Amino acid sequence: FFFVGLEPKTGFLGDFVAKDQRGFIVTDDRMRTSRRGALAAGDCRAKVLRQVSTAVGDGATAAFVAQGYVEEGEW
Repeated sequence: FFFVGLEPKTGFLGDFVAKDQRGFIVTDDRMRTSRRGALAAGDCRAKVLRQVSTAVGDGATAAFVAQGYVEEGEW
């Protein structure tokens, strides 16, 4: 695995969503952030493991949740 660093590039968000003390975006298991309608996936999230395989899973989950939000207002 390539190591790309541990510094999240989330500064542009300001306080739009909750972040941990290191700047990673805090989400629940459905990739939902503290802001209704805003999802986060991949290595910008506060989580234990940062690898392509986990980022892909995050993206699939976020897409599924986003579809429900757009089509039916489910959050």
